[in-house]
Amino acid sequence: MKKQILLFIAIGFLFSVSSIAQESSVMHDTVSMEPGRTYDAYYSLKTGESSQVIRDNWDIGFSTKIMDVTIRANGANGIKLFTYPNSDISGWETMDTTGLSTWPEMYNDDTDWEYGAFNINGNGSQLDFGWGVYNMTTHNIVGDSLFILQMPDGKVKKLWIVQKNPTINEYTFKYADLDGSGETEKVIGLNEYAEKNFIGYSFASNNVVDREPASANWDLVFTKYMTFYMEVMWYPITGVLQNYNVEVASYPETDTSFMDYSIQALDSFNISTIGNNWYTLQGGMPPTYAITDSLVYFLSDQESSIWKLVFNHYESSLGEIGFKKQLLEDHTNISEIQNSQTGNLAIVPNPVNGNSVSIMFNADKSGQANLNIFNLTGSKVADRQINYQSGLNSTQIDISDLPYGVYIVTMISGNVTLTNKLIVQ
Repeated sequence: MKKQILLFIAIGFLFSVSSIAQESSVMHDTVSMEPGRTYDAYYSLKTGESSQVIRDNWDIGFSTKIMDVTIRANGANGIKLFTYPNSDISGWETMDTTGLSTWPEMYNDDTDWEYGAFNINGNGSQLDFGWGVYNMTTHNIVGDSLFILQMPDGKVKKLWIVQKNPTINEYTFKYADLDGSGETEKVIGLNEYAEKNFIGYSFASNNVVDREPASANWDLVFTKYMTFYMEVMWYPITGVLQNYNVEVASYPETDTSFMDYSIQALDSFNISTIGNNWYTLQGGMPPTYAITDSLVYFLSDQESSIWKLVFNHYESSLGEIGFKKQLLEDHTNISEIQNSQTGNLAIVPNPVNGNSVSIMFNADKSGQANLNIFNLTGSKVADRQINYQSGLNSTQIDISDLPYGVYIVTMISGNVTLTNKLIVQ
């Protein structure tokens, strides 16, 4: 279960009947990360548009979700993150780097957006988020750890994530050079960036870096990220990560004319299902790469439309990646969500192969809500009224009568609508 707490967000919702399209023609597309692969390219399957953003303009990144506590580090750009082992936050003034070479380096999880490098020290408690602990009285997440950041130029900074106030979606953090010079305390509010997944921060400019396109506008990001390469060492690789609410299934050793995506379930969790598996290193200097033979991907985008994707070109020196895509099922109208973000409801487990799921959410006051489940033709297949209390709520829903497939779950209370995608296997 992901470590996140969810809060009602006022959004508008429009639901209409889905149109299931016939298989479309094959389209060829190329994404550019620029020479040296120095840019991230955020790509929309539906529009074919790609937004390029230089990768080295941020050092750490904060999830913009109100009750999420994910903090990531730009490891692929050379940022090295260490937890300070010699004291708790009381040692802020006296931090040093004695023994730094023996400290374990911390990396973003390459399978889940929710586990950034700052979160990996969590002790398993639902109240411990790695860099801080949830305070039951104030409802803030309070920093209990100190960190050392080694910058790409070798310089060292110390960092303390002081707290996150989820009520107003605001972080407070402090950083300085190791000797205490240049100490800066920063307070950043994230509500104005709610349409993005993450917001960056640069220590060079001492400013927030608003770098990502709106989350609703992209499905895949062509990027560099850290992975445990060959099960030997952490290493930066070029690959493709999927956005929240995008599911992917990989079919290796499969003829590229293969079309039956329903043989296996789409993968809802592993953001690097595509990753770097579509090419192999051939060696040489500069290195050359070959496209992996007989590899097909099927994707469900943010609107639940089904796509087939086959890579056919990789020119690493130019940062060019080419592929063929084909729209197999068009479910655009099933999730016509205006001015909103999906994922405000937590559904556990998801995907599910049992008879029930838990719908989890956090509310700031008691009330009633209508809970509805729609299939991909836009038909309502389940509905019920629920009562909820102030705080964290969990409601069990019987799904034993639902056939395998993808569904949209909505919960409406007054002018607030929450929505998420449910996969029944």
